[in-house]
Amino acid sequence: MLEAAKERLEEARSALARGDTQQAITELSAAIEIEPSVDAYLIRAEAIFSTGNVAAALADVDKAEELYDADPKSSSILWERIDDARSRYKLVLNPDPGPPITQRISVMLPIQLLDPADIFIRVNKRRELQSDGKTLLRKHGSVIYDMEILDRNPVWAESIIELTKGTRANFHAEYIANHAQFFHLQAPNLEFAQTTRNQYDVAAQLLHTLDPLMRAVNAPVALMRNSNQVNACEEIFNCAAEETPATVCAAYCRVYNDDEHASIFSAGMHALGYPDAEIPHDLMPPEAAQEVMFEFHEYQVDNLTWNAGPSISFGSNITNQIYTLNRYECGRFETPGEARFNQYGLWLFEGTIS
Repeated sequence: MLEAAKERLEEARSALARGDTQQAITELSAAIEIEPSVDAYLIRAEAIFSTGNVAAALADVDKAEELYDADPKSSSILWERIDDARSRYKLVLNPDPGPPITQRISVMLPIQLLDPADIFIRVNKRRELQSDGKTLLRKHGSVIYDMEILDRNPVWAESIIELTKGTRANFHAEYIANHAQFFHLQAPNLEFAQTTRNQYDVAAQLLHTLDPLMRAVNAPVALMRNSNQVNACEEIFNCAAEETPATVCAAYCRVYNDDEHASIFSAGMHALGYPDAEIPHDLMPPEAAQEVMFEFHEYQVDNLTWNAGPSISFGSNITNQIYTLNRYECGRFETPGEARFNQYGLWLFEGTIS
């Protein structure tokens, strides 16, 4: 079986060398049928990509990644090929690079490991991660992270517990209350050149980094300081496993109810490179407004509104209404450099279009 698959692969390479793409795809499909391999899927993806079928090429990259993840002996060179192919193919689908990288993302992990040496051993034992004690790399990514171990802080711990009341298990609160230290991660590192395309990619890659990191240091929750959103380990895992604009927005964005101004507003979208939003209570009930808020933020990312003008319109599938929005300065977190300050501003829902 293995020899037959290799023969088909060689036939495919010969076909590609003489410019016969369709024959190469036929041979590669036969090789995959006999013995699926990362190499065969990646070569077929490249051949299919050359025909202009980007969606099918990306599907083969996904299958190559599944095989890569299933084999603990997979080499990092293979992953680099997977990552490079996916980046090139997605760039064709989305030629607009998105919001430039201008925002630092900050995450806190409460941990109970007292010895920093033990932390670094645990981190470096993960095949996805590498640390020199000051910076952290996800070997398959393009973001360099700053990391530091901070002393126990009961005030911070109580704040995280308060933020998670009613949404987390009791053992989470107990763990946080008894934490020994905080693992603080920031992205991207400002001293090293980043090959990441845009701010959204930084945010998405951080989720993929947090997944193995939280497992390595046994952190049950992560505090996203750009919004004070708290995510449990399993939520980070789910977001990384199914990375979509909706899941990335939900991981970073937190919705607050402002009784004083009779509105709800969001915080944290600047981690993705976009403004936050505010919806007055008299425009729709808070329960519906929260759903519309996340629907709108997903719309922002899908439609790359990061460089939109001062006014836009947005049609909600939840309320079946079209809304007018105007952008203003960040009105609540006004100190530049403060984690929740959104330099991109805030969209205010100001009415409907009849």
